[in-house]
Amino acid sequence: MKKIITFLFLIPLLSCVSVPIEGLYTEIETENWVVGFEKDFGSGKGYIREFVPKGESIFEWSKLVSIEFLEGDSRSPGEYINTFRIQRKNQCPGTSFEIINKSQYFVTYLFNFPECMGNSTQSEISRLYKGNDGLHRLSYSEKSTFLSESVIAFWLSEFDRSYITKGSNKKAIEIRK
Repeated sequence: MKKIITFLFLIPLLSCVSVPIEGLYTEIETENWVVGFEKDFGSGKGYIREFVPKGESIFEWSKLVSIEFLEGDSRSPGEYINTFRIQRKNQCPGTSFEIINKSQYFVTYLFNFPECMGNSTQSEISRLYKGNDGLHRLSYSEKSTFLSESVIAFWLSEFDRSYITKGSNKKAIEIRK
């Protein structure tokens, strides 16, 4: 079983030692997925990595798993998602949005996007996690009008098993309030 473990390391500092920052640990089964797109936004900005089913591409996909790190973003998950929700609804009227659950450390939400801005209709379930070094997003999307209850339940379970780590340690870190 392959597991997705994302870690980002800073450029060696004066001591010539890499200082690990936090990453999102998840045990999503990856044998049927390939990296379709990835981008490092630069030092202090974060990254995104998107996975598509084998045989598909980032340009032609039916399902998509995204892991994103917004390094240095100190907003709460609720503040971030509220800004994003308003932006998406302004860009694509007809977008539906629902917060499924939230705490001070995460927000889980469901979006349904209509065909808009050259993109196909799609549905997405995501969890945005608060870290000490920024915000982390794990999401699953399908090119469909709505996600089935079984798909939602599966991804809620995956989100619940995922957590923030520091360095190569797979132990969850304590998140500052």
